[in-house]
Amino acid sequence: MTTQHSHNYPENFKARVVGIVQHRIGDGQLETIPSPMEVDVSTAIASFVLSWTIEGQPVTVSLAKPDFDYHIDHNNIVVQ
Repeated sequence: MTTQHSHNYPENFKARVVGIVQHRIGDGQLETIPSPMEVDVSTAIASFVLSWTIEGQPVTVSLAKPDFDYHIDHNNIVVQ
């Protein structure tokens, strides 16, 4: 996934997953982030870290910056 341009985001912000957003843990299968889902987002060097809670358990995933921008551009993730 690539995007035409890069967005500028604060170090920490909130977003809402509203479409199909998938991530991969290591070499494993793609997993879909539940939607709709409010997430906290932290900016890392080459990725964005999304975190939320399901049934009282914290969940954290990482999306590469081009993948995150792709999902923003295609309205799968909405920055709040």
